[in-house]
Amino acid sequence: MKRVILIVAHGSRDKSAQQEFKRLVWRYQKRHPGWTIAHAFLELAEPSIPEALESLSASSDEILVLPLFLFTAKHVRKHIPEILKAFHKNHPKVQIRLAKPLGADGKLLDILDQRLHPISRK
Repeated sequence: MKRVILIVAHGSRDKSAQQEFKRLVWRYQKRHPGWTIAHAFLELAEPSIPEALESLSASSDEILVLPLFLFTAKHVRKHIPEILKAFHKNHPKVQIRLAKPLGADGKLLDILDQRLHPISRK
């Protein structure tokens, strides 16, 4: 069965921030061409999580939700699960699974070093 992924970001009114997120999702789609990958925002931009879930549920009964959040704070621990639970209540045949946020993954340490390197030589 084809994987269906919904990548969720916080959201911003800043159009350039929205575009940056959409480019990241597009690049992830290129990495996994056999998957259906969509995006949504928790707030401040569209599509909302319920809107994206509604669209994806038309073609799949399993949706994996990938929160693009750094830590397990209130949005990941409370707000997103509440939205997913409400959606599932109205769509009981759709299985929704929430992945962990990025967290303190050791790979982020390498990214920190990469970001620091160009400015540390000045």
